[in-house]
Amino acid sequence: MNTKAPIAAKILNIALLISFLVTILVPLTGVIVHKLASTLFLLLCLVHTIVYRKRLNQKRYIMLAVIFLAYLTGLFGLIFDEIPLILALHKVISIVCVIFLAVHIFVFQRGLRK
Repeated sequence: MNTKAPIAAKILNIALLISFLVTILVPLTGVIVHKLASTLFLLLCLVHTIVYRKRLNQKRYIMLAVIFLAYLTGLFGLIFDEIPLILALHKVISIVCVIFLAVHIFVFQRGLRK
């Protein structure tokens, strides 16, 4: 973590990490906790985007769109539970989202951003 970051930004990043971890632990926590954590994660991502809006470029907007798409496919998967294709699509998009977020965290932790 950047030591020059304000305490509010550090708290936001820690809250993002905790909500993300609870979100991906769906086999342990259950679907209800998963949905609550994913909603909190989406809201925290929007706050994170607002806080760091001056640093945003096209890649980060794509990452936010993938997070939003993963949330929507999960929501539609719950609504239309008789269509298994939606939940399969949700799983694929969620895996892509995890990879994007891992790269994002790695780049910003290492200071590799341009």
